[in-house]
Parts: sequence; C-alpha cells; structure tokens
Amino acid sequence: MKVVFVAANTFEYDARQLRSAAALAGDGHRVILVGLAGEDLPEREALDDGIELRRVAFDGTIASAFRPLPSVVRGGLARLLGIDPRATSLPPGRPGGLDRLRAPVRRIVEIVAHARRVGPWRDAVLGAVPDADVFTCKALIALPVIRSAARKSGGRFVYDIADIHTEAARLARMPGWFRAMVRRLERRWMDEAAGLIAGSPDLADEVVRRFGVDRPSIVLNCPPAWRPGESKPALSGRLRAVAGIGPDRPLVLYQGGFSVDRGIEELVAALQDPRLARREVVGVFMGYGRLRSWLDEQAALHPGRIVVVDAVPPDQLLEYTADADVGFVGQPPRTLNQRLNLANKFFEYLQAGVPVITAEGTAHCRLTREHAVGRCVEIEPRSIAAAIDELLGAEPGERERLRLHARAVGLEKYTWEIHRANVIELYRTLEGPSP
Repeated sequence: MKVVFVAANTFEYDARQLRSAAALAGDGHRVILVGLAGEDLPEREALDDGIELRRVAFDGTIASAFRPLPSVVRGGLARLLGIDPRATSLPPGRPGGLDRLRAPVRRIVEIVAHARRVGPWRDAVLGAVPDADVFTCKALIALPVIRSAARKSGGRFVYDIADIHTEAARLARMPGWFRAMVRRLERRWMDEAAGLIAGSPDLADEVVRRFGVDRPSIVLNCPPAWRPGESKPALSGRLRAVAGIGPDRPLVLYQGGFSVDRGIEELVAALQDPRLARREVVGVFMGYGRLRSWLDEQAALHPGRIVVVDAVPPDQLLEYTADADVGFVGQPPRTLNQRLNLANKFFEYLQAGVPVITAEGTAHCRLTREHAVGRCVEIEPRSIAAAIDELLGAEPGERERLRLHARAVGLEKYTWEIHRANVIELYRTLEGPSP
C-alpha cells in the first residue's frame, strides 16, 4: 500500500512515527511522510528504507481565524489581542495584567484558527500525496486533517492515540462543555478510522472505556535495540562535551519536549537544593518546545548548574543519553493522561543504562517499581532532590549494578524490534481495496 504519515511538526524528532514508518517500509509498503515546512529545512528528503519526506506550508497562524479579512487587518486584530501575527500557538504561562482580560478571547480565536486550518492543511497534504491508500497521524490536531484527506481521496485512515487529549496539557484546563464537545468529535472520528493504535496498555483500556470502541493495538514507543551485543556500551562523552561538563560532575538529564506539566520547573528548583549543590550536580535539558526561552533564562541565572542543549536526531540520541547519571522522566499525575501514558524517554533511559526518577501515581512509576530501575517521587523540588541525592550517594558498586540492570531490562523487554510487530500486523489487515 501507499501509506502517508501526517505530522503537526517537521518530522525531525518524531521518533514514534518515524519508527512506524520504517517498520511498514520494511514490510513492503511505500511510505511517505508529510510534515510541516521549517526554516532552513528542505521541502523534500529521501530517508532510509526508501521513505520519502515532504514538507508542506499553509497558513497555520492564529490570525488565520480572521480569514477572509485582508492580511493587514488580520495582523492588526491579532495585535489588539496581544498575539504576534506570526504566532501559531499562544505562549505558555498564565496571563497577567491586561492579558487576563484578553485571555479568554485569545483562546477562542486560537480554537477557531485550529478548526479553520483543517481545509488548507488537508489540501496541502493531498497536494503532496494525492492518492494514498492509508493516512496516519498520532495527534488529535491532525486527526480531522487525515480524515478529510481520506474521504476526499477515497483512502482510509489510522489514528495512533498517544494521549487522551482532552485530559492533557491545556485542553485539560478548558471548560467541561468544550472538552465534552471535543470528545464527541474524537469519538465519531475514531468510529470512522480503519484502525486504532494506543501507546500503552492503560491508555488502550481507557480508550475502550471512554469511547466505546474496539481495543486499539498496543505499540510502546521503545527505541530500537542499541548496541545489543554489549552489556555496557562505552560512554561516548558526547553529551558532556556539548554541555561543557567534565567527567567528574554528576549529570541529571531531562530529554524530550519542553512543555508545561512535565515537571521541568520542579526539577530546575530541585537543582538548587543544598544537597545537590554540595555534589555539584548539573542538570542538562536536551530537547525543544515552548519552555525553551524560560529554560535559557534559568541557565543564565545558574551558570554551571543548568545547561540547555538542542535536541539531537533519534538515531543518535542514546549516544548522548548514556552520559547521564540519572534520567528524569517527571510527568506529574495532574491529568488522567499523565497517569496513563508512557513517554519514550523512559525506555530510552533504560536502554542507555540510566536509572530513572518517575512520578508517583503513574504508569511510569508502576514499571519503575516492577523492574527496580530507579525511584518514584512526588513531583516537588525537595522530593526530587532527595531521590537524586540517594541515587548519586549509593556505593559505586551499587550504582554500577543499577545501571547494568536498567540496561538489561531495556534490552530484554522494551525494544522497537519487539513492539513494532503490532504496527505491521495492523496494516496487513488493511491491505486490499478500500470498502
């Protein structure tokens, strides 16, 4: 089949969809990725396994909610609301001062913009690939796009459910009536999907309970087996080099998206704890996202204690990850979604042989205790600092044993080679003419 993956990003770091694409290409399908255009990124790329990447552009700004008004008028209205006319999302953090009065209107305008970009985004996707057999996405924001593209082109679509979106991030803070409306739409779109995938067993169970659909196929977002023939790969020193940290200073790593409600702010505060200051612990934040500018400010305020570095491609990531002494997963259980899902960083830390710190009351914590690969804590600064101090203060032999054990668990249970089978099996059921 011709399978198209659609992402609300540039496909530089979308590890889950890139891995699924490679699995399907290896099973004989023609796979095309359609991502968003990005500055200094090529419009087309040829990736490994014969996968094609095409990037498309359309008006995804919040100001697009004011179409068909002229662009000058749209920009003026956006400025009146305190929105950069080029912005595609509202800034993180709580509004203050005058912005508190404008915030509800700005949120409504952003929602309208999301709804109105479906048509242009769909047309851009079909302009890049007009004749796909199956369209796939893993973000609710892209779900109506692939549904519309499939209906218009005679294809089908698969929804990869990585989150319970109405219980995640900013949507979780929206009024109940609005979230109920979104759930009804998502339920209807799930009914029309040719297949569903979920990112964890708990997530799959909740999808069945909440939406009344057949249980999705379960695909954990694990990395491919990294240096499987080595019980303990030699450290590359690449993370320490890019962060400017010597080999003798303890390194706590957070890798992934810089988003609110990930425990990032609490980890920054924990790094100022006297116990960690005495150990000269360095916190390295490697990734991208909305909190990047705030993290840069914190790094400037605490030089030598907090370092922020850019994300690296997924196929190079574990070479950097292995340099860490402790891996911070965070993700406090403030929403249902955070309690259920399993972040790929959890599996990446294990394969790299890095003990983890996870949040009490989450699926991450259940696996942490089941496999004895780290500590579960309340996501607040003192508890985080105490857990880091405990892991770093263990005897060298115990620290080495824990690293070897974490890596063994990662290689034996949580590799992509194990979990990609469900992706391949699902798409094999879709072969043949569209109903």
